[in-house]
Amino acid sequence: FGENAIEAVEVLGHYESERIANTAISAITSDIVELQSLDVDAVTGATLTSMAILSAVRDCVGQAGGSVSDLEKVPGREKSDAVEVIETEVAIIGAGAAGLTSAIALAESGTEVLVMEKCGFIGGSMLVSGGRLQYPEAPLEYRQETTEPMRRLFAEVMERARDLGVSEERVSQVEQQYEQWYAEGNTKTFDSDEFYAVLGAVGFGNPLAAETTLDAESARRACEWVTAHGVELEKPLLGIMGFSWPRSTHPVGRPAGEGYVDALEAYIQSAGFPALDILFSTSAQELLVEDGKVTGVRGQCDDGTTYEIHASKAVVLATGGYTDSPKWLARLQPQYGFNEGESIHSVAPAGHSGDGLDMAEEVGAAVVSCGEVMLNPYAHPQYHIVGHIIGDTGNPLVVNKEGKRFVNETGKRTDLALAVMDQPDQLCYIIACDQNSNIMPDGRNFDGEPAEGLFENGLAYRADTLDELADQIDIPASALKKTVEEYNAACVAGVPDEFGRTYFEETAPLVEGPFYASPGTWAVLITVDGLTVDERFRVLDDGGQPIAGLFAVGEVCGQPCLQVLGYGDVIAKGVLG
Repeated sequence: FGENAIEAVEVLGHYESERIANTAISAITSDIVELQSLDVDAVTGATLTSMAILSAVRDCVGQAGGSVSDLEKVPGREKSDAVEVIETEVAIIGAGAAGLTSAIALAESGTEVLVMEKCGFIGGSMLVSGGRLQYPEAPLEYRQETTEPMRRLFAEVMERARDLGVSEERVSQVEQQYEQWYAEGNTKTFDSDEFYAVLGAVGFGNPLAAETTLDAESARRACEWVTAHGVELEKPLLGIMGFSWPRSTHPVGRPAGEGYVDALEAYIQSAGFPALDILFSTSAQELLVEDGKVTGVRGQCDDGTTYEIHASKAVVLATGGYTDSPKWLARLQPQYGFNEGESIHSVAPAGHSGDGLDMAEEVGAAVVSCGEVMLNPYAHPQYHIVGHIIGDTGNPLVVNKEGKRFVNETGKRTDLALAVMDQPDQLCYIIACDQNSNIMPDGRNFDGEPAEGLFENGLAYRADTLDELADQIDIPASALKKTVEEYNAACVAGVPDEFGRTYFEETAPLVEGPFYASPGTWAVLITVDGLTVDERFRVLDDGGQPIAGLFAVGEVCGQPCLQVLGYGDVIAKGVLG
């Protein structure tokens, strides 16, 4: 503070997602100083961070003897009424994984691209995702050494596949591949595209999914594409919640999916694409149509400016899913009892409100439900984030608030979430110890978050004994200790336990402190339906015909946010014919 003004605002530290928080920190602090006002706009997509900064500044003003009410009366920045028309070849709506990779691939081909992003930053769902990619048939340097529990898990998956109705031809093929792999002297973890397909079929309860290897090819393409664009992927591959086979990786050294965004931004800057621009804080509102063809998009920036983008070749919807839209959740996922008038817990970032579905439906696109939504069983109960977990190895111990197990923790993700829904207060805890939490290199958890920050802020808990841990999370110590004792016995028994679980790695027993607890509840993670597209990603109408000039990629048409990282070249070829 100076004698008559606020001279500077500095945020000294935080545990926020950096890319989301830094945009708000920069914009809010500079606006306060420039305008000498607390009537400043929040940054779209970082509303809570914006509010936190303003709240802290109000507190500082009060400490300095200033008048908060006077500063709140000073008018903020006036809204613009300008209208800007921009000509480009391709307009992309959304700068998440789908939008960024599409923009990069098109720019690499020499195409003029303009991206419209409603938030004040790039990255979309990547920024708050676990950042985990499945890497089918990964190079041997990525794979773990095979263990006996992995062999038991393989047999369990094959049994589940037969029970589900996967064709005997496919199951036998995978079993033969498995036997041949080890007969040839390999000691690393087995994998094949066909096994990936069978695991996906078991995980989502769809036997037909086992008959195609397209998803495996797409997942591998994503890993190879990000590696070619500057991302270093973590070794060795690990199992994760809902996907216990050790096939998951993520960027080295950065929290969650931020590593992808860092690398892609660095690639864009180093490439110096002359015709790739991004409009931030600009919400797309309407697709422009001329003679039956989508020719552009109209949107409005947070500063009031209206942008009318004319795209001579195509408009690409990369707007994400509808995890933040009670309307679309109730319409497309009625089996979960979603209510159009109630907000839903979601681990996706702000902005996934179904805008792309709204705009596309207005120009005749078909919106189709596949009757499935991907749920997360272990979102933080208060903040609905997923980066707080200690010990997410894919085969943890999970208890309810009574200290009791209630599910096969290596089952499919949706089953885990449904089981959590049935628990008291829909609450659970992942219990870990140093022995099975050795995925905390450099003091960070598997998502790359600083562990000490999680403990300091009450997002996760640590104690030297199970008694102390039970006291911290307010569950009966006797029940927790009894559960751990029975769980440890199941770990070494090598036979199905009372929940049908057989997969217990050598690191699974909880025998030595410190012990950890990560609270969880269910939340909507990813939507896997929406617009229908053809092999060129052209959006189809109710009659199955392409809508001229309109393309879609990513979660808006049912593709998980990270898997589309490998689709840039496919989109570019589709758009350019």
